Amino acid sequence: MSIDRWPAWMGTLRPDELTRSRMRRAITDEALPLLKARRDSWFDAVADWATILSPLAAAVTLIFAGLALRQAGRVELPENLASAPAVEELVRPDEILPSTFGRDSVADLDVIMTALYETEGP
Repeated sequence: MSIDRWPAWMGTLRPDELTRSRMRRAITDEALPLLKARRDSWFDAVADWATILSPLAAAVTLIFAGLALRQAGRVELPENLASAPAVEELVRPDEILPSTFGRDSVADLDVIMTALYETEGP
């Protein structure tokens, strides 16, 4: 039954605000140990650790990302990696160069190998 629909004679039995707050506090005090006992599952333990370690993990990630970006600016390519091999160097001298490549084309090993595979035939 809703509080608004209580009969008039029950109005005197309705608790006042002070009594309601005491009842809530007493119920909470009685229920708190039971709720704490239920809370000790592995999921709650992991959730507690996650709230502690997530900001720490984010900070460590940002530090490593900053260090990696700083180090990436300092890295110099070795002499042999700085210049890509010419297309002619990747094709044997007795093979005909596919028509898609000219002398000034940029070497891309996947494209070259695919073109060579397709031009070989069965």
